[in-house]
Amino acid sequence: MISTIFKSVLRICALIVGLTAAWLFYGDITNDAPSVVFGQFWFMLAPTSLQVAEAVISRYIDPCGLIMALGCSPFLWHPVIASVLQLPAALVMGVFTLILILITGLFSAGVKRRNADLHRAGR
Repeated sequence: MISTIFKSVLRICALIVGLTAAWLFYGDITNDAPSVVFGQFWFMLAPTSLQVAEAVISRYIDPCGLIMALGCSPFLWHPVIASVLQLPAALVMGVFTLILILITGLFSAGVKRRNADLHRAGR
């Protein structure tokens, strides 16, 4: 039951992100202005979360920022995520939609395999 709920939540998230990507793509096509970059789109939606995400990723997720003994400079936010923030928002949201759909497909394949195992076991 929980797996069905999780799969449904993933599908709803994929639908919302996909509709957002389509809306952004439509805006890119119809406007004469340049495409909205993902960083600007994120900042328009929730400016403080962008700053919090940078701090958390740089300090707690990036291995060079987390383990000082490595002696390297943090690399995960700058240049990796900062480069993604410079891409068109429609492209990033479209790729994120595909990732959510793939995760949903992988998750549902595991559910089907588990159901088939239960059927063979006579449960």
